Amino acid sequence: MKPSRYNFVYPYQFNKDYSVVYNALNDTAGIVTSREAEFIRSCDRSLGIHDTKVKAFQKKGFVIDENISELSALKIEYLKSKFDTKLLSIVIVPTYQCNLDCAYCYEKLSYSTADNTIMTEQVQDSIFQWISRNLQGIEKMEISWHGGEPLVALDTVIRLGTMLKKLADEHGIQYTGMMSTNGYLLAETTVKALWEIGIRKYKMSVDGCRENHDSRKRHKDGSPTYDVILGNIEKNIEYIDEVDLRINIMNKGDLKDAYEIVSILREKGLLEKVIPRLGKPAAFADEGNDLTFTREEFSCEAIKYSLLQGIGPSTFSKIDCFCQINHINGIIVDGHGTLFKCVSDTGDGQNCGKLTEDGSLVYNKNYYAYGLSNPMELALCEECPFLPVCIGECAHDRKEGRPCIFGSLSEECKAQYINAYVVKRLLNRLKTEGFSSANEGGRLDQFIMGDYDEATAKFIRNAASTYMLGDLISLAEKSKMDFSSDELELLLQLIQPTELAD
Repeated sequence: MKPSRYNFVYPYQFNKDYSVVYNALNDTAGIVTSREAEFIRSCDRSLGIHDTKVKAFQKKGFVIDENISELSALKIEYLKSKFDTKLLSIVIVPTYQCNLDCAYCYEKLSYSTADNTIMTEQVQDSIFQWISRNLQGIEKMEISWHGGEPLVALDTVIRLGTMLKKLADEHGIQYTGMMSTNGYLLAETTVKALWEIGIRKYKMSVDGCRENHDSRKRHKDGSPTYDVILGNIEKNIEYIDEVDLRINIMNKGDLKDAYEIVSILREKGLLEKVIPRLGKPAAFADEGNDLTFTREEFSCEAIKYSLLQGIGPSTFSKIDCFCQINHINGIIVDGHGTLFKCVSDTGDGQNCGKLTEDGSLVYNKNYYAYGLSNPMELALCEECPFLPVCIGECAHDRKEGRPCIFGSLSEECKAQYINAYVVKRLLNRLKTEGFSSANEGGRLDQFIMGDYDEATAKFIRNAASTYMLGDLISLAEKSKMDFSSDELELLLQLIQPTELAD
């Protein structure tokens, strides 16, 4: 018996007699006593942990058999996924044209600035021929539309999208349609037409609230776009399954906008389908001044923001990715029939081959180099306990020398992150009374995130020996802590987590 290499064990922020434990490989969590935490770290049977507890820890993957190699098992699962021929995943770039003029757009650095090509019917038909000839064993088809702005080429999207959706239906293949769009052209008639051809998930971005957004994400004629984009989401939410909404922040001053947008989405009743998260455009990622985030600061803020939206570790790391790089059966094709493996390469970046008129793919050496690339073999990733969560994270960032989100975290931030995730998850599982209201920007949500001042921290330390609600109420009054009785009832459960231990 030995500890899992993918355990995270940190002191429990509400009561130092307990610890939080999270296992990244199995996505399991719990709150345990300090002695149990030591056993999870060491598997020392002299600690006197009862066999029932030991079996529970084994079931959750906190402790494992001595002969198991978790890293080897993870590598095998990765390879099975990489070479899974049941999934066909294609990104189609029908045009590099865009209706907006975003200051930081990476496409501006490529030939696409002057490329007005819209995918011809001949290229569309070649894509269709290629796909229809390669459906042997395919059970799932994912078609993602990218740009430029794909809605500039709406006729192409509708024509080719209709053909591909019909093809999948005829062969009994599960079909998923997605689109990356700025949302400005997503009018009601458009979104209904896209719904009919299976495009029901979207990736969009806003650059903060109205003032900041309209100064950065303008129409080509300089006119504002914020109200139109948010209005299109709100008016058409009935025909949308999910919006992955990236909130771009350029500096620390933008952070308040990111939280204000959550409030706006909540007021409009959109949070069930719209998932906001922090983003930082690459053009601003390496700037250094008093207003910009360090990588560590941004990573911590991005994770905190996601946790406040109820997004856990595994979802957080994968939400930014319909990545083709690590999947042998995934490719990107643009309006010229040029092939790529990474959307950041589209335009004049590193291409991987060409689609011929007869619907054949001719690969070059770059395709095979991508195929051989294996993030699971990187020494830095092999040692990282977050590896089961991110599977090496973004290959383009690695190529550009940018550290991953998790690799940028300090131990202090990791402890805060794991504490908050475990508490939120277990409270949600138990449907604890009062938690849902506290999770909507209230003070207890700040408690759960470990975001409080020294006076509040002192109150929590003093409350650690409190077992009765009446005593906690008295202590709160004495400490001049302004909490309702419902909030204190929940806080007592956090401080004495016997019912939360799992």
